[in-house]
Amino acid sequence: MELPAQRCPEDRDPPRELKPAEIDLYREFAEQGPLELEQLLTRRDRGVTIRLLDTLMAAGLVRQAGTNRFAAANPTDVSGRLLKGWEDRLQGAQLDLLRMRGQLAELALIHATQQRTLHGPPLERVESPAEVNRILDLAAGECEREVLSAQPGGARPARELGGARDRDRDLLERGVRLRTLYQHAARFHPPTVGYAAEMARLGGEFRTVTSDLPRCLVLDRTLLVVPLHGAPGGALIVRSPDLVGFAADVFDVLWTAGEALGKAREKAFLQDIAEQTKRSVLQHLVQGEDDRATARALGISVRTCQRHVSDLMRRLGATSRLQLGYLAHRHGLLDPEPPTAP
Repeated sequence: MELPAQRCPEDRDPPRELKPAEIDLYREFAEQGPLELEQLLTRRDRGVTIRLLDTLMAAGLVRQAGTNRFAAANPTDVSGRLLKGWEDRLQGAQLDLLRMRGQLAELALIHATQQRTLHGPPLERVESPAEVNRILDLAAGECEREVLSAQPGGARPARELGGARDRDRDLLERGVRLRTLYQHAARFHPPTVGYAAEMARLGGEFRTVTSDLPRCLVLDRTLLVVPLHGAPGGALIVRSPDLVGFAADVFDVLWTAGEALGKAREKAFLQDIAEQTKRSVLQHLVQGEDDRATARALGISVRTCQRHVSDLMRRLGATSRLQLGYLAHRHGLLDPEPPTAP
C-alpha cells in the first residue's frame, strides 16, 4: 500500500493556505480520532486522498500513530514552525522591497537630473517680461492636453487680452482643453466677457469664484507659472512635479466651486453675485482689513468697495463702520451660507 511520503521539516516546501478539502480531511481526523489509511481510501478517491494527507503531514497537522494509522495533531504545537516560514518569507520580501525602493530613488534622481538638463531647473526665477513671454509661447506650443489659468483682479487689461487671444485660439484649435478661472468681478467687464465668449465658441471653459484667487498658469500639469513679487512682469517657472501637482489640485477645487461664465439667467445671477460680493466685503471689513486690501482680494476697485460699504450701512441703518459690523453680526449676515440645493 502506498503511504504518504515522509519528509523532514527542512525538506518541506514553505507552508501555504490550506484548501477546503484539506481542512475537511483534518476535521475528519480530529472528530473521529486515529484512522486507518484503508478506512480513508474506501471513502475517497485514492490519489486525491494520498495528496491531501501528504499535505497535512508535511504541515505537521497530521502525524502517524502506528502502522497505517494517522491522527490529527494540535495546530498550536506546529503553528510556530508554520508561521516562521511565512515570517522568513515576509522579512525577505521586506528586504527586497527596501533594496528596490533604494534603486528606484537612485533612478529617479538620475531621471530628474536628465530632465533638469533637458527642460530646465525645478525652480527658475525669470524677471524679464520678454523672457517670460518667450517661455510661455514655447510651453504653449508644446502643450498637448490642458491649460489651467487663474486670473484674479476682475477686469483684464486690453493688452493682456490681445496677447492671450492668439495663443488661446491656437491651443483650442489643436484640441487642448482650456479652463480659466476669474473672480466674479470679471462678469461686469464687457471686454473680458466678450473674450471669454469668443474662446468659449472654440471650446474654452470659463468660471468665476467669489474667493481670493491666486494668479497661476499650469500647462499639461508639468509646468507652473506664478508671478514674482517685487518684479512686475516677472515669473517663477516651476517644473517640480510635486509643486505643479499641488497647484493643479487647488485649481480643481476652485473650479468645482466656480460658476460658469455666460450661464442661463445671467441677469439674475449677476444680482446674486453683487450680494455675494457685499457679504465678502463685510467679512473683510469685520476682520479689520482696509478698503484697498479688501478691493485687491475681491478683484474690484477701491471705489466699488466703498460703494458696497455705503450700501450696506444704508440698508442696516448704521452710522459708522463699527456699528455696521455689530449690526451685521446681529442680523446673521456673517453666518456661513447654507449649501445650495443641487
